[in-house]
Amino acid sequence: MKTFDLNKVLNIKQVFDIRNQAEGVLKLSIYGFIGGWRNSAENILQQIENADVEEIHVHINSGGGSAFDGIAIGNILKNHKAKIIVHIDGWAASAASIIAMAGDEIIMPSNTMMMIHQASTFEYGNAELFEKTAKDLRKVDKAVTASYRKRFVGSDEELEELLKEETWLNADEAVALGFADKVEDEIELEELEEEQDEPENIKESLVSKYAAQTKPNNPKPKESEPAEPKQNLSELFLNLK
Repeated sequence: MKTFDLNKVLNIKQVFDIRNQAEGVLKLSIYGFIGGWRNSAENILQQIENADVEEIHVHINSGGGSAFDGIAIGNILKNHKAKIIVHIDGWAASAASIIAMAGDEIIMPSNTMMMIHQASTFEYGNAELFEKTAKDLRKVDKAVTASYRKRFVGSDEELEELLKEETWLNADEAVALGFADKVEDEIELEELEEEQDEPENIKESLVSKYAAQTKPNNPKPKESEPAEPKQNLSELFLNLK
């Protein structure tokens, strides 16, 4: 399957940063495209597999990338003995949201976003090739869905609908649906300064349904809702394989 170079489109610098913050605590930053040599599963594994720490704080700001690297990185984090605390610094979209699901605790500032969707790819060829690709994508969908299932508060059918809709979630919505645990004060990131008009879809009804069951994590009154991207970002994330 072909890979879409997200960095060229969004001009986001790939960043892989891991360093000791204090004894027993490790910080891991995953910014930019998921996959390649910087944010590959192999690179992450080499950096943390022997880390003798009690907590790993994973900071994410990524539009996604390789589904398989995302799944592998998520499993690497889950299998580490340390407590995994995920911080969404800007956005966690597509494969990056899969990585976020590895957190024992997931924290989203009020101006951050998460996006989940079904697997997709680019293909060129005849009808038989497209039919094979469709079958392969459905298999990948099962793996992707499994990454979200343990956290999602609703039914499997509702989760499948959210993935079909390519759903964008702000921090409060992510908490209401179980994809995050806590909303913190907003942070400033250029990628999220523009606004986007989001169409009505199944997300709205599910947030209303489950928000009442979720304990508030940010009791402070909000002066305004966080800004969402004006750009039609859903067209840019067809690279999830």
